Amino acid sequence: MPSLDLPALKKKISAGRLSAVHLLVGEDVKLIDRMVDAMEATIDEADRPFAVDRFYAGEQEAAPVDIIAAARALPMIGDRRVVIVLRAERVLKPKRGGKSASDEGDAEESGDEPTVDAGPFEEYFSAPVSSTSLIFVAAEVDRTRRLTKRLMEVADVTTFAGFQAGRGDTVSEAAAWLRDELVRSGRTIDPEAARLLVSRAGQDITKLRGDVEKLDLFIHGRSHITPDDVMEVVSEATAVDDEWAVVNAIANGDVARALAALDLRLDRGDSPHALVGQLRWWVSQRLAESDPGRVKAAVDALLRTDLALKRSGGDDRVLVERLVVELTGRPQPARRGWDSRR
Repeated sequence: MPSLDLPALKKKISAGRLSAVHLLVGEDVKLIDRMVDAMEATIDEADRPFAVDRFYAGEQEAAPVDIIAAARALPMIGDRRVVIVLRAERVLKPKRGGKSASDEGDAEESGDEPTVDAGPFEEYFSAPVSSTSLIFVAAEVDRTRRLTKRLMEVADVTTFAGFQAGRGDTVSEAAAWLRDELVRSGRTIDPEAARLLVSRAGQDITKLRGDVEKLDLFIHGRSHITPDDVMEVVSEATAVDDEWAVVNAIANGDVARALAALDLRLDRGDSPHALVGQLRWWVSQRLAESDPGRVKAAVDALLRTDLALKRSGGDDRVLVERLVVELTGRPQPARRGWDSRR
């Protein structure tokens, strides 16, 4: 199938008419997450526990045969199902290993190939189920692999490129994106703050989006972003000196320091679930002693976040960031829904 640009994908989503197979690929992870959530939202919320499946490629419960079994399942409620395969680069551009039997004899592919049982995928691609939208989400793919070629023959492919070195002035491109993003959210930014924010993000669109979201939480109640805001929230530190830095900052009501410490913990690969567990201990053991009137709201926030993480109900980082903001005593901003202008 031909490529599907972002406006065309949004049009399909708005109409609730997803294709049988989609591939979302690129480094703009947060925008991809928004599109995945919007695609899932084409299923009525009450039906999603029965009509939506999310898999993480490469994990034990996400073998190709399991994914395809979910894709072939007929709808129990409603007339459509959505099956989402996250981190699909693990099968579309995996680390090299032993040669897969399904890649044997593929003349254009050389060297060692990973052990991936591509058979169930290839068989499904020859006759996709019309009542299912099978969505592959990957940071990158190897277009020379046979499996990727088969997928791209049948899928609507949407690319989320981010800021590419060598594709013009990336700093100007990032600054223009930042300006447009803030206009859409009703924010303004000091020119020096904008330069600082873009500089600290480098060429990473995902980091820039994440930094803007943290600033949005930090300045809640204000509409203008200052250089001091950026200095407070967007940290350049590279190491976590204190495993309890997030908890201690929350206890002190310092949301900027808590978000910066959280960012460092997540960037180094700490589990969001472990962080929530640490925060649950603080609420039950420390907050209950120092400020019992806040405990009920804090427990509600913890339970809501824990449930959303287990159900893949949004970007893990954003979910934990919002929890941190709530636990510092700030009201939680209303979550913006998917904006068709994005």
